[in-house]
Amino acid sequence: YKASSGRFKVYIIDEVHMLSNNAFNALLKTLEEPPEHVKFIFATTEIRKVPVTVLSRCQRFDLRRIEPEEMMALLQKIAGSEGVNVSEDALRMITRAAEGSARDATSLLDQAISHGGGSSDAKHVRTMLGIADRGRVLDLFEMIMQGDAASALNELGSQYSDGADPIVILKDLAEITHWISVAKITPDINEDPTVTPDERMRGVEFSKLLSMRVLTRMWQMLIKSLDEIAVAPSPIMAAEMIIIRLTHAADLPPTEDLIKKIESKLQGASKGKNLETPSKNMGEQVNSHEIFQPKQNNASNLKVAPATDEGIGVLSYTKFEDILELVKQNRDVKLLVDIENGLRLVTYRPGYIEFTPTEFAPANLAQRLSNRLKEWTGSRWAISVVQNGEAETIFEKKEKDAKELETEAYAHPFVKEALVQFPAARIVNVISKKKLEQEAAIQALEEVDSEWDPFEED
Repeated sequence: YKASSGRFKVYIIDEVHMLSNNAFNALLKTLEEPPEHVKFIFATTEIRKVPVTVLSRCQRFDLRRIEPEEMMALLQKIAGSEGVNVSEDALRMITRAAEGSARDATSLLDQAISHGGGSSDAKHVRTMLGIADRGRVLDLFEMIMQGDAASALNELGSQYSDGADPIVILKDLAEITHWISVAKITPDINEDPTVTPDERMRGVEFSKLLSMRVLTRMWQMLIKSLDEIAVAPSPIMAAEMIIIRLTHAADLPPTEDLIKKIESKLQGASKGKNLETPSKNMGEQVNSHEIFQPKQNNASNLKVAPATDEGIGVLSYTKFEDILELVKQNRDVKLLVDIENGLRLVTYRPGYIEFTPTEFAPANLAQRLSNRLKEWTGSRWAISVVQNGEAETIFEKKEKDAKELETEAYAHPFVKEALVQFPAARIVNVISKKKLEQEAAIQALEEVDSEWDPFEED
């Protein structure tokens, strides 16, 4: 029917994505050939849930978020019209919490005015939103970056006693980390009106002092911690453990500094030691702790014999498979994976390993392997890296064996008959009896006494 007054009759359907498919289908004919006096307006926050057949028959307008400056001006105008006094810091908090939504901002402003009895300040809004003082969160951020776990825990407990939600505190820390990271790259962000001058000054100082590596690591750990605290039995206990973890991670030196420090120590140690006289019964002999890096020109001519002063302990490892078993027994999964994927064995003798690294091999594989073998066997091992190895890696050999095993399985009469009965079936995995016995033996191994440290560098 036509409108009784006015030119058009307008139908507004809010949250249109909640309609069922049948309801959308019923609208299609009307949308295709609408009456001249009828207009439809659909509003949704989940545009992907609206069928394409409906979207193709509509004009789409994406509403952008309101800028902080415009939002604060709107709130100031509303507060002035209502004759209430709302502090600028309170408006900043409301604007930040609204995240660009005028509806949320006006609702929060209404709550703040009611909560404050006709006026509102930063303290009232902070209590209403359950958030901590922004300045105190910056203090907590600074304590974490300094690695002061005791002071950080005391500050967290104090904010929690004052009514701040632990989850909100972690979100504020993540927001501060993001703001400082962006400010480090884009100085224009410093003009954000939702940030007080004191916060802006401290944020700029942090951006100058902290490296991007530290900030990104802080961000990743905070984002992960929000998932952890959501399922924790006690939010404050989880927050305390997260703060402890953050302070320890913030105290870690940069990886480049650690590498330089280790290299300088190795160079100093090599200069301070005298070279041993070559034995008559051996070729070229080198210190067992020395790790040879790849050389393009003379790698094939390099020959290294194992050390003899502590060589008795290595004689029991007669083949390279014994080394793999040793790694498995000590539960060093990362080293085992690196060996299987990144090592082409060229020569093996008890106390001496020569291999060619693959593209998947980490740069420090030889050093790690040497250190671990010395730790586990009590004897030093000579590790040589060359470039002429063409042997298969353990992973490649496993893949080859798996394909051969699969081919053998397909040729089995029982499998052939099963595939005839079920034409769409296929073999997903083939496990031999020997592999089952090996897996059972590995699971039966006793737990290693040493604990894994996530911050330990090899």
